[in-house]
Amino acid sequence: MLKVLGALCVICGCSGMGWHAVSRHATRIRVLQELEQGLQFLYGEITYSACDMAELMERLSGRGGCFRDFWQGIQGMLLQHRGQPFFSYWKSQMPRIQGYRHLTAEDRMLIEKIGSNLGNLDRQTQLDTIRIFQKRLEGILGQALKEFGGKARVSMVLGVTAGLFLAIFLL
Repeated sequence: MLKVLGALCVICGCSGMGWHAVSRHATRIRVLQELEQGLQFLYGEITYSACDMAELMERLSGRGGCFRDFWQGIQGMLLQHRGQPFFSYWKSQMPRIQGYRHLTAEDRMLIEKIGSNLGNLDRQTQLDTIRIFQKRLEGILGQALKEFGGKARVSMVLGVTAGLFLAIFLL
């Protein structure tokens, strides 16, 4: 009886590992989608409201989501007037993005490049830059969504199979 209970625990544990892998992929997609919405919001605000970056960050943080702490951190640093370039604030706050550790190196590099091209250019150049990054993000997000179904199935099947294999091996 104890062996059967142990085998069930192993199967559940391995299945949980598979579920965790699926959750990581889903979190990455959610973060990328929120970034896409944030860029769209930035584009609209820069186009029509012409407010400064601190006010834009405040408005973005009010939207909540994965990037709330990130936007708030940038706003706080801008309001402290430390005299550093906008990019240094952006880069220092990147780890505050909820789900940041689930992003790939390519995703992180894209986010970093967005920050290096914002805040220090004229209005039209910022708008053009945001459009370029929106297109790149759209491609990355499309690829992530396309791969998600396959990765989710593989992760779950692999987790359950590994659990069954280990349970049989231990019995």
